Amino acid sequence: MKWQTLAPEMIFEILSKFLPGLTLHVFEPRYFPWYLGHICSSWRMMFKSSPQFWSAFVIDWDGAGRCSERALLLTEMCIQQSQTHPLTFRFRVDDFESSHCHKLLKALMAQSTRWLNAYFYLPRSEASFLYAVKTQLPILRAFRLTTYPDFDDIDLQQFGDLFEDAPHVRRVRIVNYPAWKVNWSSITTLHLECTDKVQPELLVNFLQTIDHLEELYLSTPEGFESESSGSPPRIALPFLRCLGISTIGNLLFETPALEELYIRTLSGISLSTEHYDWPPKFVGLSNHLKHIVLLLTSIDMAVIIFQHLPDTQDIDFYITNLTVLKILPLCPSARHLETMTVVVLFYTASDLREVLDIIGSWRMHSNAGTGFGRFEGLKRFTLKLHHDKDPMDCTQEYLDRFESEFTSLFSERGVQSSINQVRILDEDAVAVPPFDMFGGQEADFLPNY
Repeated sequence: MKWQTLAPEMIFEILSKFLPGLTLHVFEPRYFPWYLGHICSSWRMMFKSSPQFWSAFVIDWDGAGRCSERALLLTEMCIQQSQTHPLTFRFRVDDFESSHCHKLLKALMAQSTRWLNAYFYLPRSEASFLYAVKTQLPILRAFRLTTYPDFDDIDLQQFGDLFEDAPHVRRVRIVNYPAWKVNWSSITTLHLECTDKVQPELLVNFLQTIDHLEELYLSTPEGFESESSGSPPRIALPFLRCLGISTIGNLLFETPALEELYIRTLSGISLSTEHYDWPPKFVGLSNHLKHIVLLLTSIDMAVIIFQHLPDTQDIDFYITNLTVLKILPLCPSARHLETMTVVVLFYTASDLREVLDIIGSWRMHSNAGTGFGRFEGLKRFTLKLHHDKDPMDCTQEYLDRFESEFTSLFSERGVQSSINQVRILDEDAVAVPPFDMFGGQEADFLPNY
């Protein structure tokens, strides 16, 4: 059978199967699979006429004015080609001076009744434009509104009711919850950042009103302001499956259905500080917990976290300080880990040499006949190298040699291993549950910056 003779229904099924969550980056369109329109006329017709292939797009405006006219044309094309299909998009603007930028926003706002998932990153002074669509969001399911600088209390009093007339909102990412008017009882995913100190009792009372919360990310950089001493406030979240924490303060989470746990530590905390009691505690955990993700910035912080870490068989360790690698075998879950990922944030050639030496020393922690050192149950180890640009002193030849030595360390013990190199997209999103608006496929169609 020739590709050209396939029935349109079959072509559609093939495209849908292999291109889930297809996303067009209007400022980086070369990463979009335009080649699918070059196979033959029937494939091109199906690709162009299927609205779901054009209904998700990203507008990341860096203020340089590069290709802005083309970006506007591509956005208008997506709006037209997607017909009446619900829209998922990100509109991120660092400079709002260009007339094209205003035209892009107006083009999106004209389609507000089709917004399904919307993410806006705007200058605070321009956020008022969104008020024109306040009562025109009938199918909105997820929204994220971020401004620079952040909303202050006065702004939130003005903008907090922006989404109160959106009846189907289920997933939100916001700053400073008290001022936002949302049907909280319907929310299933909440990513919340509190820019000021928070009274934990008030926060607990608020979270308890969200009856069916399944995912929570909580960030309180300024910490808690509690008038009481003694037992930490207890948060009962019976349906929570994913929890992310980046906060100073002691909380007690009752999360019997928890499957994923993200802990993003703060670099200023150490054993000698007043925040020694910082780590959250957990009760009621069953065997549902499958995956833990940790950002460890110092040995002191790692020691604190390890003391309170629930048991699991799969942990991702994000590290900024290679000395933290030395104490990973001391993690209480070490003997039970089956899958382990270490992510090194920013590195040089000398760092990679040190990584090899430290990992090699792990074998001395135990004489067990299986696994790797104290990681006696280890079956798979992944090393991810994150960076914001290509390391100047790491040639491809050096990286190939490093990978060969690395994999041989584990193959001798019968442990599968691999290395991935990824350019970091957003340092603030490290060890944070992804606020997924693109079906988990966005990265497949976006450039690695």
